[in-house]
Amino acid sequence: MIAGYDLSLVTASYVVAVLAAYTALYFGTRLSTTRGRERRVWLTTGALIMGSGVWTMHFVGMAAMPMEAPMSFDIIMTLVSWLAAITASGLALNIIGRAKISAGLFVVATLAMSGGIVVMHYLGMYALRMSADPMFNLSLLALSVAIAVSASGAALAICRKLQEVEEAGSLILPFVAALVMAAAICGMHYTGMMAMQFPEGAMPAADNGLRGEWIGIPLALACVAILCVALTVTVLDVRNRRAREAINEEENRWVAEMAFVDSVTGLPNRSGLEQALLDRLAQENVREYPFALVYLDIANFRDLADRLDHRSLDAALVAISSALRDTLTETVYLARYSASASWFCCRIIRALTMTAFISACANWMSSLTWAARP
Repeated sequence: MIAGYDLSLVTASYVVAVLAAYTALYFGTRLSTTRGRERRVWLTTGALIMGSGVWTMHFVGMAAMPMEAPMSFDIIMTLVSWLAAITASGLALNIIGRAKISAGLFVVATLAMSGGIVVMHYLGMYALRMSADPMFNLSLLALSVAIAVSASGAALAICRKLQEVEEAGSLILPFVAALVMAAAICGMHYTGMMAMQFPEGAMPAADNGLRGEWIGIPLALACVAILCVALTVTVLDVRNRRAREAINEEENRWVAEMAFVDSVTGLPNRSGLEQALLDRLAQENVREYPFALVYLDIANFRDLADRLDHRSLDAALVAISSALRDTLTETVYLARYSASASWFCCRIIRALTMTAFISACANWMSSLTWAARP
């Protein structure tokens, strides 16, 4: 009854399986990071894409083995086979998309997904409603079921593993995994086709409502179009996630910096100075790197605060801090220790003499006195 394989349809069935596996893998990994309504959207979409992709691959693969009689299908049985694939995919993704999963739940998800695929496949073949009963090769039938279970378990395991993949591999690794998954799906399908054969001369039922000309390239093109839309959504989602992560990283960096920076002068604040001192003291061989701590204060700061408005006082503080920074060398750590316009200057001694350090302090005081004049 089988006249041969149509290579173009075999290729089309594999392409559909690859696209379906890829989008299902990505949608499955997103379930672990979403909650509430967003998770339901990803779960529903993933189940539809995965179930429809596997279902389409099945019927395109059936069309790849042309029959001597015109092919047609029972609409109800065909629809039920589609619903079986979607239901099994949704149940499996819902379980595998949890943050934590036990071995028992993993087995349940694997059996649910493989069971849905097996039901979809053989129910889809029965949808031909032939005039003669099919003949089964029990060995190939058992092999097809084993392939379905193995492929489903591998797919779900890969899906779980991809949840741990860094963002840089979030597009490439699922594609490699999808190639392997698609090969397993196609292997199960074509093994199942050989396991269930109809006798020579069997004819499809005359009242079948779905004609074979709609099964094959037209169905493959329609499914590929839908999957391409899903892939576009996937790429856009990856870009949006990376953009959000970059913004969050920048905001966190800014918050961390502001926690150690004085908002008026831009100098390190009390926390910044204390952290710098702790880092210095925590160094190995700390005795080989002595340092001095100098406290500078504006004696007439209260008078300045009373006579100047807020903006003018801030401008004066900025001028003083700028003058100090221009005077200091790179070995000096200047910080504004409190809001009362006091500064701490921490200078590493090393090759410098204490006399030179005191002389530098005198220059700072001169600059400070000049800059603080109203």
